[in-house]
Amino acid sequence: MKLTLSISKKECDLIHEQSLKLLETMGITVFSKEALEIFRKAGARVDGKQVFIKAALVEENLKLVPHAFPIYSSSKRVIIGKGELCTLPPYGGTYVSRNEQITLGTRNDYLNFTKLNQQNKYLKMACPYTVEPFDIPPEHRDAYRMAMVLKYSDKPSLSIVGSREDARKCIEMVKRYYGLHHQPVVLGNVNISAPMIMGYSTTEVITVHCEENQPLMIACGSGLSGLTAPPTPGGNFLLANAEILAGIVFAQVQRPGLPIIYALPLFGVDPFKAETTVGSPTTALFTLAAKGMAEYYKIPFRSGGTFTDAKYLDYQSGFESGINLLSCLLAEVDCLMHSFGMEDALKTINYNKYILDEYMYLSLKDFVKGMEINDVTTMMDEIQKTGSRGNYISSRNLKLIRKQYPSRGFGQGKTKAEVLKDTDDEINRRLNSYEFPAPTKEQIEILRGYLPDEYID
Repeated sequence: MKLTLSISKKECDLIHEQSLKLLETMGITVFSKEALEIFRKAGARVDGKQVFIKAALVEENLKLVPHAFPIYSSSKRVIIGKGELCTLPPYGGTYVSRNEQITLGTRNDYLNFTKLNQQNKYLKMACPYTVEPFDIPPEHRDAYRMAMVLKYSDKPSLSIVGSREDARKCIEMVKRYYGLHHQPVVLGNVNISAPMIMGYSTTEVITVHCEENQPLMIACGSGLSGLTAPPTPGGNFLLANAEILAGIVFAQVQRPGLPIIYALPLFGVDPFKAETTVGSPTTALFTLAAKGMAEYYKIPFRSGGTFTDAKYLDYQSGFESGINLLSCLLAEVDCLMHSFGMEDALKTINYNKYILDEYMYLSLKDFVKGMEINDVTTMMDEIQKTGSRGNYISSRNLKLIRKQYPSRGFGQGKTKAEVLKDTDDEINRRLNSYEFPAPTKEQIEILRGYLPDEYID
């Protein structure tokens, strides 16, 4: 394919037809007996752990997926689809970086980023997986994550998806805390593993979200070309599409009409190290290809964000984050994941980069809007009035300049040390100015039902 903002109808037809063939002839491996029986009752052929899905079953279930849907919190509503961009926080950080000091994530870091995400007017949702709080015991960690999102944010949130029990407790906690029992209140993020494997926890979490009528992002397993996926980007993309279709069918046969997001986070590969390269230009190309398939299926889609393999703030970090973020905006993604702050192949969330990425996001949004040229904006009358020897110095023109040429830079002309200090100061300013209504006694009691008092910060 040539570089365009999407792939062609012909290319979409090919990917779709070959995906259907894979699902019908090769099938997908499913380990859960419960899931195998669900597929069998829906009309799929089951042979041991292998599920073969006929084209007609895929086609009829694709038609059931809504084009757009809402998610609620106690005071907010987010629409996904209809051309509205839903920006999501960082997801999955193991380490944190601040002023080039890298450490494992802590409870304090988790609270900091939960508050920063709440305050950030450019983020639409909250996230319980922003960074791992390693000083919370594993047996309480998932409940802690969700409880702190509820206590310190009023934005709709992603859900906990570690297991059936965790997913159910999470959804129950959110519904009770908000007092909303019949609306979609969380968004699940699940992966179908490459090559064509639907694991136990994946099927369990999908089933729980179906039972609770909560929407899902169904993603491919980010197959690594040459290891768990074919060596060409096209082959990797085909495999990923087939995986997502299998997940959509599994959800729709359980809950027809369940809102689903087509989620395709695919990455490049280092052919000499056999490692994923999330900052590769190929990652951006996968995003543009995903736009084509999501439009082909007429369902919302999600892709990356500020992806980079860089471990520090440098030229590589800015370039890779920029090209991947730009591809998402050009593709008009419905959900932008990992919006700000991720580095080192999604292992680390960087406080300083969180601020810089926000400014990059605003700059690229300005760029994507393009330039408006019409009878008003050309200012022909103003040019004639001023003449060849005049000037345009006036308070009115100064206001117009500031509106038409917004300053989105941060640390222009400054040293790296000064940029780190300025972004760190901005982080401190936001954390110090954080304000949020205290939970009610009833809400605190709800949290106590899931978490010991010592972990209710």
